[in-house]
Amino acid sequence: EPVVLTIDPGVVIFAQTGVSWLAVNRGNQINAVGTAEQPIVFTSRDNVLGLATDDSQGQWGGIVLSGRAPITDCTIAPAATPGTAACERQTEGAVDPAIYGGANPADNSGSMRYVQIRYSGYVLSGNSELQSLTLQGVGTGTTLSHIQSVNSSDDGIEIFGGRINMKNLIVGGSEDDAIDTDTGTKTNIQ
Repeated sequence: EPVVLTIDPGVVIFAQTGVSWLAVNRGNQINAVGTAEQPIVFTSRDNVLGLATDDSQGQWGGIVLSGRAPITDCTIAPAATPGTAACERQTEGAVDPAIYGGANPADNSGSMRYVQIRYSGYVLSGNSELQSLTLQGVGTGTTLSHIQSVNSSDDGIEIFGGRINMKNLIVGGSEDDAIDTDTGTKTNIQ
């Protein structure tokens, strides 16, 4: 039975420091379903205190969803066949195990609807940065819609493998790419 993190409409969740990030490990789910009138906001402490500006970025890590959908570029077992259960990767720059990948294209990492992710994009190590939303091996069973990324210091959204269906996406103020795909991603984005 997966653990499900449920966040009610209108809730504001903030992180105090850059290195803080929300990770939903594969096999578990997020249920962050806001409404147009009451979006769920993930942001920084500075934003809550009124200290964030139009130029603020990188004040916390962001959200990482990890699943068991197919990926390529297997790093844990480099000889593994891409798209199989043995083909896995570790979240870039993460110290603690945050593994993703597998053989289930319909994997379900939960639902995120009417969500804002603000002032994120912390550098974990070297050239390994988190985005507002990092999707890793996330499958088609996951619902992603009405998501807004505001001022990420890296990409607005980066997708590592998986089978993503996402609609009603807005990315503004990202320092790098609005949307970045890698490691065998197959996606439909509106």
